[in-house]
Amino acid sequence: MDFLTEKVIYISLFILVIHTIETLAYAVRLSGARVGLIASALSLFNLMVIVSRMANMMQQPFTGSLVDTAPSSNTLSFVEDQYRVIIGASTIGTIVGIILLPTFVALFSRSIIHLSKQKGSIPSLFKTFFSLDYIKRGLNQMHFPNRTYLKGFSMAHIP
Repeated sequence: MDFLTEKVIYISLFILVIHTIETLAYAVRLSGARVGLIASALSLFNLMVIVSRMANMMQQPFTGSLVDTAPSSNTLSFVEDQYRVIIGASTIGTIVGIILLPTFVALFSRSIIHLSKQKGSIPSLFKTFFSLDYIKRGLNQMHFPNRTYLKGFSMAHIP
């Protein structure tokens, strides 16, 4: 367990958040289709994807430096174990995003409607959403995936 350094833990947490955001970005597209405001949804989707990809690009030097800080003996297995932790964190981040998807579809549907009312201004949208009243309303929208979402799904659809 000596491969589990403080640096690996920080990188793993950062990657977990990045993958959660990247997964939840697709909730924006679904929300836009549901409310019929595709252009506003694509604008918000592109903003989220750019943020997650920039964050991913920023963490790459830290991930790459893991090889430089590896001990000289048994280097390959040491780095392999560190990367397994990082890949596991990205998997967990994607699963967290999947679990939060229904909640964020509901939140983004309202966000897209408010964005169109704000005439496309994302800063004014953020200003509105960080008020205490909107945060309380957002907490009421929380719900988790249902078994009915898997209706019609089979393993034959997975490539």
